[in-house]
Amino acid sequence: MGVSAVFGVLGGLEALGLPGFAGSALDKACEALFDAKGKDVLKEVQARLRAYTGAVPANHDLEHAIRLAELTATLVLLGQYRRAVEAENFDTRSARLPPFIEAARTWLFSEIGLSRSLTVKPNDALVAEADAALDRALPAATAAAVEAGLAQARARVWAALVAGAGPAPPDFQARFEGRAAGEPGWSVLFLAFLREALKTNPRAEVAFVTVRLAGLREAARRIEDGLDALAAGQATIKDDTGVIRAGLDELLRRVSREESVPLDTLRAILTAMGEVAQAADAAEIEQRLKAKAAEFRDLAERLSRLSNDDPEVVRLRQASADALGRGRFAEADAHLAAAEARDLAGLAELESISRHKRLSAAQSRAERASAAKLRTNPDAYAEAATHYAEAARIVAPADGRIAYEYAHRQALVLLDLGRDFGRNVSLKAAVEVFRDVLRSSSDDASYWAMAQNNLGNALRTLGERESGTGRLEEAVSAYRAALEELTRERVPLNWAATQNNLGTALATLGGRESGPDRLEEAVSAYRAALEEWTRERVPLDWAGTQNNLGAALQTLGGRESGTDRLEEAVAAYRAALEEWTRERVPLDWAATQNNLGTALATLGGRESGTARLEEAVSAYRAALEEYTRERVPLDWAMSLGNQGTALSLLADRRGDVAMARRALEQIETALETFATADHAPYSASYRSAAAKAQAVVQRLGG
Repeated sequence: MGVSAVFGVLGGLEALGLPGFAGSALDKACEALFDAKGKDVLKEVQARLRAYTGAVPANHDLEHAIRLAELTATLVLLGQYRRAVEAENFDTRSARLPPFIEAARTWLFSEIGLSRSLTVKPNDALVAEADAALDRALPAATAAAVEAGLAQARARVWAALVAGAGPAPPDFQARFEGRAAGEPGWSVLFLAFLREALKTNPRAEVAFVTVRLAGLREAARRIEDGLDALAAGQATIKDDTGVIRAGLDELLRRVSREESVPLDTLRAILTAMGEVAQAADAAEIEQRLKAKAAEFRDLAERLSRLSNDDPEVVRLRQASADALGRGRFAEADAHLAAAEARDLAGLAELESISRHKRLSAAQSRAERASAAKLRTNPDAYAEAATHYAEAARIVAPADGRIAYEYAHRQALVLLDLGRDFGRNVSLKAAVEVFRDVLRSSSDDASYWAMAQNNLGNALRTLGERESGTGRLEEAVSAYRAALEELTRERVPLNWAATQNNLGTALATLGGRESGPDRLEEAVSAYRAALEEWTRERVPLDWAGTQNNLGAALQTLGGRESGTDRLEEAVAAYRAALEEWTRERVPLDWAATQNNLGTALATLGGRESGTARLEEAVSAYRAALEEYTRERVPLDWAMSLGNQGTALSLLADRRGDVAMARRALEQIETALETFATADHAPYSASYRSAAAKAQAVVQRLGG
């Protein structure tokens, strides 16, 4: 877009009804255009008006501002699109973003330079065009003329973006062109950033304002009279990269409006971010601010729940509110927690009239701690379980059914803690709470059946980690009891879920027995579940059961001399992967890749070639892309050890001592992890695998 076209766009903002330039009074326009530097800028404009030469600043600051606004608007729009894509994939873990997003980001940062100043090449034609514009009064701009100029600029920027980053998704192009419902489009963002650029670049302001006032020389007196009305000053957050500096204040105002958080609080938060904010782009800053806004609302809601007029509670509430207003959330939370604790202690003396308030406080704490589980913090699980237990105790005298629900939640949190972090003591606690729930809910058949199913899950998880079979037998009994109420005719999907759980317990038992009966029962249970959990009806559950069926078939096949069962297992795993994709359910996809690797490794061990073993190593490698040590340490260790076992066999056949050593290291790492987590069966398995791998190393001369 040329300078004249840009001046036409800026001059026509009023016609378009955009904020910042509306209003017929020149002093209002000046107030919108300039910050505390406006007085000096207008003095320079007046000097040019009195000795009019029509010159544009020689360093091309206006062209610099135009180009930076174009690129910054595109970058912000890309950030909005990225967040929209992430929101659509919220229910998946580690969903992949379209490659265009990173390619476009890279191209934009390259164009912007991420340096202290944007390099703009001299453009004599642009200067000549600006000179000509300064020699005439600005004609009346119309909305149509402005839109035409914007369309021309938008098309040019889009062509450059696609050339630099490659083909773009259609939904992003719709956003860019302003065709997506509720989205501003590139043109509006460009105008907003250009307006802010003019506010921070006095030399570019001179070029624009001179033209803006060229046909209004008679109003120079009004400019002088209105100078005192200009704002005394405005704090501006500076970004060293120059990418988000121009639009930062507007970003703060918008987040304040959208998230209902005071502007001063957001400013304090941003100031506290310090170097973190300087190193972030606009999209990341907005994301961080919105996360803090959510914390603000949570703390504000908790404050609103406290109504105790005890002087100490009042003092703590005020201290919390003051810290909250300054953006110091940790301090606000500490004061608030002390107020809540004192509130609960005081309400205990008035139990008959204060039960609801105490329950609300306990429930609030439990829900807060449950939300913290998303941050993979095991202490948050334990805290949530404690507060659910407190809520159950408080409400029990008044409503046993509600008390049962809180106790059930407590047990489920303990089950999650024990399963996800290897804490057997938490699993044992969950078993006891589930049994208490079953004793108190015997008159409610459906709740009783669900508690039986969950009890089975806790017992099965414990049994998988113990060498004996007692817990597993109890789990099978719990699942069979649940199926007496969760019938196929009454609740077909719940019936299928319990059949799947029963199959898993039976399969684990069958793996520890010499005969095939339990494994055959497990296969039957899985096939029964698949009669209701069809691919069309519940594709993800269907895939999960296919994976479990593959595991049972694999164990059976491992005990038979033939390969038919193993081939069936491989087919079941591959079927599961058709729905359990990496993009959709990355951790489930990784689990099935691990299982597929084990089946292939077993087949490879019975064949003379290495093709199946190589496929197995590849499947384990795929699993480890999602099974990371930080994310799921036990699953990571399992896949690492399994891959090591396959590598050891492959190294033996190839005579590769380096591969054999690497295999031994992987198996020993897995063994160390499971020994620390107190998983006796896995520890024994990998101890045996390590001994075999050590023998291979020695045989190959290592």
